[in-house]
Amino acid sequence: MMLYWELCMVFFKIGLFSFGGGLAMISIIEQEVVGRGWIPAAEYARIITISQITPGPIAVNTATYVGARVCGPEFWHALLGSFVATFSVSLPSFILVAIVARSFKKFNASLAVQGILSGLRPAVIALMLTAVFFFMKVTCFPGTGSGGLELMLGHFKFWPTLLTALLFYLHYFRNLGAIPLMLLAGCAGFIM
Repeated sequence: MMLYWELCMVFFKIGLFSFGGGLAMISIIEQEVVGRGWIPAAEYARIITISQITPGPIAVNTATYVGARVCGPEFWHALLGSFVATFSVSLPSFILVAIVARSFKKFNASLAVQGILSGLRPAVIALMLTAVFFFMKVTCFPGTGSGGLELMLGHFKFWPTLLTALLFYLHYFRNLGAIPLMLLAGCAGFIM
């Protein structure tokens, strides 16, 4: 029972303090889930990848998977864990939207709220960059743990790094859409 409560508190906190959407939440979820030893970093990277290609918000998809994984393998325990984590990560948003919706004009015109939101933008960028570096490490330097530069260079993977650079170029500079980009990446990953 304590595990369900801990799952509830962790994902409620993630939902409450995550600004900037799913991409900004990746590093917060990683810190909580991988930091607690619930899921290894490599598995977390796979979860995020799957969450990106399935319908729905990253946080909800990840919470559902983590809840099932942490509370399983029995079906009913996994189902309850998924429900607790998903409900807990979503609840703060429901509460916040209900509060903001009632007094949207007042909040929208408030200089204090505008200042706070303006100040949160750099934090959102920092969280997104943290997620980028996490995925770079897991993809391009797997198995390095928290080692230094020499250890990282010893584990460097050329093909995933080249694929990342190529896909970034095609998307950013050649305006390749998300769907063809994902199909191309999936095919290249299958071949590699």
